[in-house]
Amino acid sequence: MVNYELLKTFVVAARARTFGVAAAERRVSVSAISQQVKALETQLGVPLFERIGRRVQLTPAGRSLAATLDVALGRIDEALESVVTDHTVVQGAVAVGAPRTFGRHWLGPRLPALLSTHPALTIKVEYGVPSLLERRLAEGHLDVVILARPSELPNIETRPIATETFVAVAAPAYLARQGTPRTASDFRQHRYMVFDRDLAMHAPWWRASFGARVALPENIVCEVASLEQMMDLATAGAGIVVLPDYQVTGTVRDGALRILEPARGQHTRQRAARNTIFLAWRRGAIESARLRVVREALGA
Repeated sequence: MVNYELLKTFVVAARARTFGVAAAERRVSVSAISQQVKALETQLGVPLFERIGRRVQLTPAGRSLAATLDVALGRIDEALESVVTDHTVVQGAVAVGAPRTFGRHWLGPRLPALLSTHPALTIKVEYGVPSLLERRLAEGHLDVVILARPSELPNIETRPIATETFVAVAAPAYLARQGTPRTASDFRQHRYMVFDRDLAMHAPWWRASFGARVALPENIVCEVASLEQMMDLATAGAGIVVLPDYQVTGTVRDGALRILEPARGQHTRQRAARNTIFLAWRRGAIESARLRVVREALGA
């Protein structure tokens, strides 16, 4: 295999008026240029320069090879520079996936500083449920995702970045009609809206409040895969919902919803229902400079 540096020296020498000019461009001696050209001619078994006295000029084979290599090596140099730049310079796009509500609450406030610090960086945010986000990450459509649960797919790495706390809320008008629940038995009699049948927020809150031995309430009147719509339903007085505390803070402060706290008793555990949030990325993915700074900014 022909050495790349020999080819590079040959192209420079072919383009230069003399070996002296070529030596200055390559920052080596004239003797080094001559030796490298001779080494290439020996490897190829083809004369590339004619030596006439103290002058040298390209042979027909040399002119043909120089014309081809000038284009090819230029592309190689561009490709090498692109690889180095991608690894060392923060520029280009990073696709980030997140749950919509948590993304607005937690991811959104972190983006302005990141984009201000790195003007050549662009961020594409995609919202979705964990199963969709994780699948799109694994398929290479997303670079990093925020997951509201541990990873379920192989070849995905995660790191905890935040914790959210779930609270049960209901509208004052609903509580005026149905009564404010205090015990596990009370809570079982009420109407609930949930995200889906997995009960990702509802079940952890119930078990944190009453323990795993107390059966979950069965009166689920609506499944809606939107935290915003769940809160709208609760505000409208349709029943009780369990949501992240950061989502309902303003609504509770304004009096449109009330946080429900079970009374202490035999079937009440009185501990917060918390959930860990993870940042996930593909294991073994090439870590470009842009991906590295995004991961660092998001806590991983």
